[in-house]
Order: sequence, then C-alpha cells, then structure tokens
Amino acid sequence: MGLNDDMLALVPKLRAHAWVLTRRASDADDLVQETLMRAWQFRHTFQPGTNLKAWLFRILRNAFLASVSGKLRLVEDVDGKFTGRLAHAPDQEWRVRFRELLDALAKLPPQNCEALLLVAGSGLTYEEAAEVCDCSVGTVKSRVSRARDRLTEIVGADLAEPAPEIGRSQRIRLAS
Repeated sequence: MGLNDDMLALVPKLRAHAWVLTRRASDADDLVQETLMRAWQFRHTFQPGTNLKAWLFRILRNAFLASVSGKLRLVEDVDGKFTGRLAHAPDQEWRVRFRELLDALAKLPPQNCEALLLVAGSGLTYEEAAEVCDCSVGTVKSRVSRARDRLTEIVGADLAEPAPEIGRSQRIRLAS
C-alpha cells in the first residue's frame, strides 16, 4: 500500500475529527479536503515509517487553526433575526430637526421657554407649572401657547408630522 492509499484509509477518522472541530458537515468536508491537499503538497516532508495518522491530524489541526485565526466567527443568519437587532433607523434628519428646535428655543423669551419646557418637556400639568413659575394657571397657558406659536414660526415645522420617540437622555437635555 502506498502513501496515497494510506491517506485515503484515514479519511473517515479525519472527517470525524474535523466535524468535532467545526460542528458542520460541510465545513468538516472542506477541512478534510484542505488537509489532504496540504498533505499531498508536502508529502516529501513525511518520513516513511513514522506515524502517518499523527502527521495528518497535525495538518488538519493547523489548517483548522489557520482558518479561524484572525477572522471573526461568522454566525449564519438565515431569517435575519441577528441583523434585525443590529439595524438602526437613520436619524440624521431628526438630529438636524432637534438642533433646529434647540436653536429656536434659545430665541424664545425666557418665561415662555420655561413654561413650554415645564409643560411639554417635563410633563408637568399647567397647575404644577404655575406653582413652579409662581404665577396663575392662565398665565402659564398663555406662555405655552405663545411659545408654541413662535416655535412654529421659527422652525416652520409641520405639526401634522409625528415626532420620533426620544430617549430619556434627550428629554433631560431638552429640559436643561
């Protein structure tokens, strides 16, 4: 029996070990094929009379390590569940709009801006905002109304367009 026949006789054992390493039949087959190609390419380095099985298993192990070193492990995502969790809706437009809103708020009179931020930004009732501002409820309602009208003029916002969900950290920055 020649080297070629001896190598082919070890293919089932190589495949079993390759499957243990890769956990996928197709990857195991590829790894065994790579092992046999390397073994055939470097057959001149094999010393007759030494352990062919150990030599082939070392080539298989080295081929496996070479295939995974320096590479990220890829996860098969057939139904798109993983990429769905990684996807993020574009927010460039809303970042610009948010910046415009902050600039517009800076142009409002301080009392109107404060009333608007207390009611719309912090979620206080008109009565609670009136206590904070130490004025009547009617005054707070008037200030909020004027602030909203002025913001609409400055930003030119389409009030029919729904606003995106903003996180707690953005609400806090808006209120401060």
